[in-house]
Amino acid sequence: MKKVIVTIVGLMALTAGAFAQQGELKISPAVELALPTGDAADVNSLGLGITAKGLYGVTENGQVTFTTGLLVAGAKKKYKDWLDADKITNTMVPLLAGYRHNFNGLFVEPQIGYGIYASKVKGGEFESKESNGAFTWAANVGYIFNNIEAGLRYQSAHKDGSSSGFVGLRIGYIIPVGNK
Repeated sequence: MKKVIVTIVGLMALTAGAFAQQGELKISPAVELALPTGDAADVNSLGLGITAKGLYGVTENGQVTFTTGLLVAGAKKKYKDWLDADKITNTMVPLLAGYRHNFNGLFVEPQIGYGIYASKVKGGEFESKESNGAFTWAANVGYIFNNIEAGLRYQSAHKDGSSSGFVGLRIGYIIPVGNK
């Protein structure tokens, strides 16, 4: 699986280099809400975070993208009670590469990459921290109007036969960084 990810990211980088004169570089800082699904919905409450997306134009309507940021969610009360914990914090850092295609304001954007997932549990004198990474993919759709981007995505992480994900709402602002 790692070889497949490295190959895909390498091909995307070569494609971006081949069309370097066709586009411009933009960044899109944003706030995100994350509603957990699957196994994550059993544990996590609603998440909130900030992300930054880099967009590099490779065709008139297409951009290579890279997304990273930090999303944080607390645990549901029943899970905290089960662990006898005062506080549980779950964090996620996406490292996703993708391709965005624009259709007169509407866009679609599949992404693949890696996610860093961490949990911190604190209760009385007890404190535990755990972190690991997993293959992560996402499918985004959205709309851009006057450089304001509103998007909806499904993101899923897969490791050791299990998966967890979320439906996210992203509101960002697109800032041009450089021209052709």
